[in-house]
Amino acid sequence: MLALTAFLLAVTLPPETAAYAEAGYDFGADLPKSPTATCSVADFGAKPNDKLDDTDAFEKALEKGGVISIPAGEFTLSRRLYVRKPGTVILGAGATKTRLRFTKSLEDLEPSPTKNTGGKETTRWSWIGGLLTFQGTSRNGSSQALAPAKRGDTKVTLRAASTFKAGQEVVLTLQGGGDKLVRHIYAGDPGKASKLKPPAQVEMAARIASVEGMVVTLNAPLLVDLPEDLSPTIADAGARDDYGLRGVGFVLVASAYHGHFKEDGWNPLEFHDVHHGWMEDLLFSGVDSGPFISGSHVTVRHVLLEAGRPVGPGGFIGHHGITFAGQAHRLEEFEFKARFHHDVSFSPWTNGNVVRAGTGVDLTLDFHKQGPFANLITNVTSANGANFFACGGGDDLGLDAGAWNIFWNLKGRKGIGAPSPEFCPAQTTFVGVDMKLPRGSPLKAQLLKAGEPVDLWLAARAKPPAR
Repeated sequence: MLALTAFLLAVTLPPETAAYAEAGYDFGADLPKSPTATCSVADFGAKPNDKLDDTDAFEKALEKGGVISIPAGEFTLSRRLYVRKPGTVILGAGATKTRLRFTKSLEDLEPSPTKNTGGKETTRWSWIGGLLTFQGTSRNGSSQALAPAKRGDTKVTLRAASTFKAGQEVVLTLQGGGDKLVRHIYAGDPGKASKLKPPAQVEMAARIASVEGMVVTLNAPLLVDLPEDLSPTIADAGARDDYGLRGVGFVLVASAYHGHFKEDGWNPLEFHDVHHGWMEDLLFSGVDSGPFISGSHVTVRHVLLEAGRPVGPGGFIGHHGITFAGQAHRLEEFEFKARFHHDVSFSPWTNGNVVRAGTGVDLTLDFHKQGPFANLITNVTSANGANFFACGGGDDLGLDAGAWNIFWNLKGRKGIGAPSPEFCPAQTTFVGVDMKLPRGSPLKAQLLKAGEPVDLWLAARAKPPAR
């Protein structure tokens, strides 16, 4: 039976899908069990449910770092909190038991007026920032040139001798002048892109399985071609942060949502430039936006986003639900009980991320233009599937999504609304997505066949790595 299962996976999954098995904390591994606390916020004077300011106690605990426990009850906080010590883990008593209530928004604490891409006045807290911010470390390893390689390859060839070794985490980079890099990420079809500024470079996460002479074998296949004219490089990925957060509820404001680009910055949580982190068993209620995650290899698991406040214009309760920037993050076992303008968002040039096993009342997968590419969305259900592919972003910034994204087994109660012609290039996979494409569409949609997995990430994880 095991041999038959392996055969089915081998013939139904394209080789590059194995790369998604590495998405999330510690390259897709199970999350750590709750470690023993080394201190508690109570040790520094924090007391639940007394409505007194606990910010000083929380700051002292975070300065110490380690494994910090927060008892059950509600804690009042009046300033933005930062986590800066790698390895810090925060453990509450459970998302419905430990509650953090901040009394001031980010705009109250750090005024930051700006304009969006359309010239509308807003604040930068409309799309970034967290009242609790885990601050990651920068990655600055020196790079070495690579020979060209193809999507699906697991071997890359160095241009010169190196000290790379098995088990090393690395960053692959493409860079190119003019619009070469943009056109590559869109598989030659960027759409209307007159206002799109080409990125200086695009990064992809990887890990080395072995090194033999000038040939480096990666743990997972390449998600895109590495062409000669885009100067592919490889570099050490640098230090890990290994942050963790479990069992906490963020209950912020009860007033109605003001509306799109009128947010005050009631944003509970940010993992900023974090490399290897995780969050699990979290509740977000009465927020302008849910967690913002940038960096690489962050797992977001078992999170609930609810209204906690009256809806604003259009029936929305916030701006961004969960936002990914960077590479190889994984979101799973999530539930949206209310509508954000953008429920799950992908920032420019994000890649290798996985969204799986989640539900929403009217879920939107917001590919926010500027080329999010080669991401996997699988086994996701929306009560109203009409808006799955509704996206934001400014005008003339390219198609909503870059190439090679995979949408696998998406479900809606009355089917799924087809994406607009401005959504993605033809090099996009739709399998098990119940939608009717308009006549003449270059996109292709396939039924989920008998024997094919309902959750492509689980299938990729079960498949042995290529050799």
